Amino acid sequence: MIHQFSRRSLLQAGLAMGIAGVAAGCSTAGSGGSGGSASASGANHMVAPVDGKLVVGLANGWAGNSWRSQMVAEFKYAAENKFADDISRTIITDANQSVDQQISQINDMITAGANLILIDAASATALSGVVQRAQEAGIQVVSFDNAVESEYNIIINTSAAEFGQIGGEWLAGVLSSGDEVFMLDGVSGTPNDSGRAGAARTALEAKGIKIVANAAGDWDQAKAQAAAANLLSANPNVKGIYSQGGAMSLGAIEVLEQRGLDVLPIPGEGYNGFLKKWKELRDATGWESIAPSQSPALSVTALQYGINALRGEDPGQTVDVKLDVIDKDNLDENVRPDMSDAMFLPTSLPDDILHDLFG
Repeated sequence: MIHQFSRRSLLQAGLAMGIAGVAAGCSTAGSGGSGGSASASGANHMVAPVDGKLVVGLANGWAGNSWRSQMVAEFKYAAENKFADDISRTIITDANQSVDQQISQINDMITAGANLILIDAASATALSGVVQRAQEAGIQVVSFDNAVESEYNIIINTSAAEFGQIGGEWLAGVLSSGDEVFMLDGVSGTPNDSGRAGAARTALEAKGIKIVANAAGDWDQAKAQAAAANLLSANPNVKGIYSQGGAMSLGAIEVLEQRGLDVLPIPGEGYNGFLKKWKELRDATGWESIAPSQSPALSVTALQYGINALRGEDPGQTVDVKLDVIDKDNLDENVRPDMSDAMFLPTSLPDDILHDLFG
């Protein structure tokens, strides 16, 4: 069963620094309160309810960009504030894109007595074994963003296909049949990249837009800038660019401006640097865009559902969280000119924390 919720209606704030521990004391790790992994519903994605404070692990597959850094910050703040009465201790790890290291780190969380493990996965499939092991030990597992394909966890996510469709349909709508574009992709092999790129390609081709080339930008501004420079040189007649990330969109815009060219239509993301550039261009020339946004506060949504599951609430195995979409009508209420480029919108963090991180 798939349930759909708006992130804004679910999320609330938090941030504090430090890798572990929100408070002293622990519940009995992995005990499930009533022993074993059997849930009241009998569903494999659930474990038996737990009373008292929880030990919560966040197994991050990679912390190499600002979205992931903010995601961890959102989790920390929520754990230490909104969910302080539910959590005794947190364990946060970074696998540095290594599947083997992430499996080892999750095994360590099992041994350390976690009640709840949140996973942003380095691989959608390779973690299925350790996820099942955790569930069988009575530990609730929730994956999000790059989720784990396993019946033994709850999956909390936005739709990568919806993200790609929104940007692809917008771009197709401002171009004409027969126009050429190229695509800037994310990290190859990840579910988000394939889902976004596939849906965008479908939307563009349905309107007769010709995709002449693509290159990986890894959701990184510098890499996308280099890729866009090469693609523009090889394909000087393109009328638009499909980018599946705000930092990549900003990198492409910088190439166009450096060459003295008009800024082509490019969809973006809720990346503050892109939103600031969009506002600057709109105020100067009327340039517009669209920015579907998977907020880094998705970690807080995952935490909320994980705690609820351990209190006996079964949300179903998959929870579909609606994307936020920033467009010409709500750009001004989302962009933060007073903050650095690196933050993502919308956010659940309060202004004092945001200023410490991004001011």
